[in-house]
Amino acid sequence: MLLHDIYFANLNMVYISGDYFKPGPDRIWTQKNFSFTLNKFYYITKGRCLLTIDGVEYTAVKGDWFFIPAGTVHSYANFPGEPFEKHWMHFDIYPDTSLISLLHLPHFIRLQPGMKAHKLFKQFAKISGSKDLIDRLTIKSILLSLLIEYIRLANPEEITLSGSKDARIDEILRYIHAHMSEPLSIPELADVFHMHPNHFIRFFKDKTGQTPAKYIKIKKMETAKRYLEETDLYIMEIMEKIGETDSCSFSKQFKSIYML
Repeated sequence: MLLHDIYFANLNMVYISGDYFKPGPDRIWTQKNFSFTLNKFYYITKGRCLLTIDGVEYTAVKGDWFFIPAGTVHSYANFPGEPFEKHWMHFDIYPDTSLISLLHLPHFIRLQPGMKAHKLFKQFAKISGSKDLIDRLTIKSILLSLLIEYIRLANPEEITLSGSKDARIDEILRYIHAHMSEPLSIPELADVFHMHPNHFIRFFKDKTGQTPAKYIKIKKMETAKRYLEETDLYIMEIMEKIGETDSCSFSKQFKSIYML
């Protein structure tokens, strides 16, 4: 099994908020150099605005569709007095960092009239505020369909899919996932896979782009977040499931990822 197979087997997308944005001509819509804890879709349907993403400035116009990954430094501003409208969506991707590290997508693509994504956004706008079960399931389906469309429409030359043909990293990741309720110290992991701890850290970072400590921390916090959102378990029960015993440490780690 390739490294990306493990990630995609666990892929989940969670819609948080979104709507159709149509400010009045005198409204100022602006924010400078900030990062957001959620992923964003912006689809411009009328007028224009300024977007700066990772230091690159775009004058976004009708038909431009932007994907801004969580944690990306960006700015936005409308042109006062000019009409401007857009669809927007905020959403989580689980595992949070894995998909973004595997797919290096361009920050925007341009849609032509009649394309499927335009129809999906319009469908989403009609039910975005609904609490109906069917509508909520439909929104989840729309979100995944939009991500698929974004990947499909992006220039294939601008997309890279990272994978690993090294069976050792696949085995290490499977072991981490299977032992999430344990402390998982680096020396112990290195010993399980018969490596020196320093070599284990270098090997893991080379294959995944992250240190093992950071990877384990993110996975544990992602797991805790899912339990908090999807179950009625108490905090101590959730901590037990991810091998955490210190409530202060758990709180600090969780806030460092999700509450900045």
